[in-house]
Amino acid sequence: MKRYLTFLWENRFSVILTGLLVLAAGWFALRAMPESVFPNVDFPKVAVLVNAGNLPVKFMEIEVTRPLEEAAKGEPGVRLVRSQTGNGLSKLHVYFDPKVNPETAYLMLQARLAHIPLPPGARMSVRLMAPNIYPFAEYALVSDRMNSSAMMPTFAFQIRPALLSLPGVYRVDETGRGWPEVHIALDPLRLAQYHLDAQQVVGALRAAQGPFFSGVLDVFHQQFIVATTPRPIDTARLAELTLPLGPANAQGERTPLPLGTLGKVSVGPPPLLRDAAVAGYRHAMVIDVMAQAGANEVAVAKAVQSRITELQAHLPSGVKLVPIYDLSHLISTSLKDVWIALGLGSVIAWLVVLAFLGRLDGALATLVVVPLSIAATFLILHALGYSLNIMTLGGLTAAIGALVDHAIVVVERGLHGLHGDIETRRRTALRRASEILPIMTLATLTSCLIFLPLVFLSGTLGLLFRHMALAIVIALVTSQLVALFVTPVLAIWLAGRHRRHRRIFGEQWLHRHFSRSLIYGMRRPWLAIPVIVVLGVVGWYAVHTLPTAFLPRWDEGIISVPFRTPVGSSVAETTRVGRDFMRVALANPNVARVSLMVGRGLNNPYSTPNKGAISIVLKENRKESTEAVMGVLLREFRQTAPNLLAVQTTQVMVNRLGDLSGAHAPLEVFLFGSDSTMLRDEGGRLAASLRQSHAFQSVVFKSPSAGPEVEVTPSPLAAIYGVTPPVLADQIKARFWGRQAGFLLHGEQILPIRVSLAGQAVTPAGMETLPIRLPDGTYSPLSSIANVHVQGAVPYVTHQNLVPYAYVWLQPKAGEGLAAAAQRARSVVAAMHFPPDVTTVLGGYYRQQAQSFREMALILAGALALLLVLLGFQFTSQRAAASALIAIALAAPGALLALLLLGIDLDSTAFLGVLLVFAIAVNNVILIFARARQLGGARPRPAMVALAARSRLRPILMTMLADVLGFLPLIVGVGRGTDLLKPLAVAVMGGLLLSVFMSLWLAPVIYSAWAGKKAVEAVPVPDA
Repeated sequence: MKRYLTFLWENRFSVILTGLLVLAAGWFALRAMPESVFPNVDFPKVAVLVNAGNLPVKFMEIEVTRPLEEAAKGEPGVRLVRSQTGNGLSKLHVYFDPKVNPETAYLMLQARLAHIPLPPGARMSVRLMAPNIYPFAEYALVSDRMNSSAMMPTFAFQIRPALLSLPGVYRVDETGRGWPEVHIALDPLRLAQYHLDAQQVVGALRAAQGPFFSGVLDVFHQQFIVATTPRPIDTARLAELTLPLGPANAQGERTPLPLGTLGKVSVGPPPLLRDAAVAGYRHAMVIDVMAQAGANEVAVAKAVQSRITELQAHLPSGVKLVPIYDLSHLISTSLKDVWIALGLGSVIAWLVVLAFLGRLDGALATLVVVPLSIAATFLILHALGYSLNIMTLGGLTAAIGALVDHAIVVVERGLHGLHGDIETRRRTALRRASEILPIMTLATLTSCLIFLPLVFLSGTLGLLFRHMALAIVIALVTSQLVALFVTPVLAIWLAGRHRRHRRIFGEQWLHRHFSRSLIYGMRRPWLAIPVIVVLGVVGWYAVHTLPTAFLPRWDEGIISVPFRTPVGSSVAETTRVGRDFMRVALANPNVARVSLMVGRGLNNPYSTPNKGAISIVLKENRKESTEAVMGVLLREFRQTAPNLLAVQTTQVMVNRLGDLSGAHAPLEVFLFGSDSTMLRDEGGRLAASLRQSHAFQSVVFKSPSAGPEVEVTPSPLAAIYGVTPPVLADQIKARFWGRQAGFLLHGEQILPIRVSLAGQAVTPAGMETLPIRLPDGTYSPLSSIANVHVQGAVPYVTHQNLVPYAYVWLQPKAGEGLAAAAQRARSVVAAMHFPPDVTTVLGGYYRQQAQSFREMALILAGALALLLVLLGFQFTSQRAAASALIAIALAAPGALLALLLLGIDLDSTAFLGVLLVFAIAVNNVILIFARARQLGGARPRPAMVALAARSRLRPILMTMLADVLGFLPLIVGVGRGTDLLKPLAVAVMGGLLLSVFMSLWLAPVIYSAWAGKKAVEAVPVPDA
């Protein structure tokens, strides 16, 4: 090691040049890294959505859902399939085993499902769940004159192509009524006059849809394609189109008849299946912009904003393009807040080092390590293809103390108490660095290995925290490399600059009293027993008292409000309720913008007509937090529409994480059985009991309904008259929905032609009088050949692994943890006395939290066991290893107590903070016992351990104070972007404060307990 350090000193200018090159490379790597909120990872989940118009539930279940379910369940690696079936909708969520490669599983499943025949006109989408499938920005085309259908050409031919041409843009989707249609409203009297029905008109119109290929003509050295029967170019030409529908002659042949004589031809919007609204405008079309996987969302968002500004000048008169939300602002502000916390933490750590060293140059030398280590970390992360997100940057912030530790240990050891001329001081600094660097390297490798078990963490936390753990490990390794390569050169150079050693205020007093208390404890090792018992009781109390949570609370500033109007509500009625909600939201002084989507969900492009979703963007300079605003708005929404089936307020990123992971509520109660009707009844009874318990903030019985249904059952007379069920269905469909009869080309637009029967509005009860054309050309009321029955509500069909289920969503009361809420739910469920064939299971975030807590507990235990082995090898003494391990493990109650005192929930990030405490605390005990080995051999006497602890007091206090105070910006909060890291910072701060006492006092005392009485009595009491 001395030769190596001598070589570094002789080539110090090359070392400095190398460091500058690493800084420059790290800066360019940082600029090139894509920015996002969360890591770009693929979740082991695939969402399948089939939209088939308005086909009945039972038809969709038999013809679509069941075949898709069976195919998906037969795919290797699939562990769970959930399905929902409604009118024209089939939704499947396919969960894969975590060991399966998500991309490969997605492609294999997509290939298998592609072989399932679907009904005509049905469209299927198969999506691998990843963060980039959700929009990062949302805009809206708005107008007070043109409806969303009339604005479709503007979107399709101007906006979407312009945005898709931008690098990094993946998809651009719209939510509105859809493309305009050509409506042909047939006059029933005219049809009766010519003895026609709607199907004959549709058939003739389809047969006339040209152009048809009629050959090739070669003449005049040119080749002409012969095409006959060109399509009409507008509605006027379509109305003039002659079809063989006129009066029949003696041979039964019909004479040509213009289509316009049979009804009215016009262009208008399609049936109202989806709608959108923006506060302040009559009509709106919402535009979602998605980014490519791995793209820099902040850069893409800026390009989209710039292109939107350019498009504003080319919009039709009366049409505007307004922003709804842009998550890139959330990304940039969150990352900026973490950057500020990182910078402030580094400055605070530097001030602590300056106070201890009393040398400005020495403190600056320790600060050089931070940017150099961070630059090297960014360089490696960029080479591995990682992005700059909350998790990776949070890992760097969490490791900032460890980064400074390495420089502090080398610089403090090299400069402390130097005497003599320049060469003597430099030789002494070189010798001391050669002694401490091997120990530090082993300590760093041990710290890195502690994070190794995080690789085995499953679920959402595993996917997210692996990036944070990797960033921490890379930062530790790079800082150690800097400590081996650059810091010794700085320490030797600083040793040549003579400075009078100055003690900090109270250092001598602290050193004297620490030495006396240490020797007092080592001569009475039984004192460790009450300390261990007290800390164990504190840890047990904190674990059982702290509220538990899945992830920390995060103030995003964007609220999602999904709601359901009563079963059977139309899109127009749901839109009316949504507009009332928008007015309520805009009256809140914290709200900036509000938008509405109906007939679709926040994450699904199609849904039932009674489902709507509001997006609320809060002001940046608001006085209240997002959670406070959510609570106020939720109460006002319930007062505005008390008859709603459900209304919730969530934050956008929380909602997306739940959708990605498959948990849509903090707590879910699943009911499984063989009878869907019974499950619906039992679920309603359970929801009522949960509400009556007043133990939850909200209870939502998720019983989605396809809406009311009119059943038309043909009677035996229909068969006698020759009216088959398909014929009867076609006639009824022509009256209430229409039949597609080709397309009309209007420039680049392809307008569907919908043929329907004109008539007055009919109620369900009045359907019995609907005239039905019989095969002989006469008409008869529907009641004469069929029975009409109105069903109040047709429920969705919900399956899990082909078994019916129902579920209830629960929201715990404010301040109550998920574990306590789950226990209350279990009590209510136990008192329900369900039928024997009905079973219940708790799910939601709670289930993922329970799983992650179990795994994190195993990881903590595994880390401690790994430490015991590694420390045993390093110390060649299991006594020293066990002493160190007990001291490290008992730092955990300090983390739990800090969370309890500050009123912060125990979540998975707090567990990660405890693991980080172990990784930092292990450095201290290694430095103490390794120093004792240098002084007293492989099995040092307690006196040598006491001497080592006294010699390590100053650097341990320095590093621990730098670490602890470096986390203050995260705890105080420099912005909303650090909310996710606050529990981790509090846990680390509390654990490290206690670990100082554990490392310096408890570990030597426990070691002395195993050394024997005579050996302990030989420990000298210091004079100072």
